Amino acid sequence: MSMYEYQIQVLTILSQNLQNTRPQLVTTDAIAGEMDIQSPKLRLVLNAMNSLGLIQTDPDLQYNLITRKGLNHLGQ
Repeated sequence: MSMYEYQIQVLTILSQNLQNTRPQLVTTDAIAGEMDIQSPKLRLVLNAMNSLGLIQTDPDLQYNLITRKGLNHLGQ
């Protein structure tokens, strides 16, 4: 799977979180479980997405949320 496809999957998971009455930060482990991907590989994807401004994540890459730029990217 390409980096772009991984990014779309992550953005989709994070945008679905916004549908909850009380959206919470999404853990990297939860994303990895939904995507069936190893955490180290996912961390590379998350780090790149954070650098692009598509998501925000903490310094340890454990908690994630989608940004407005990420929502716009997903909508394209």
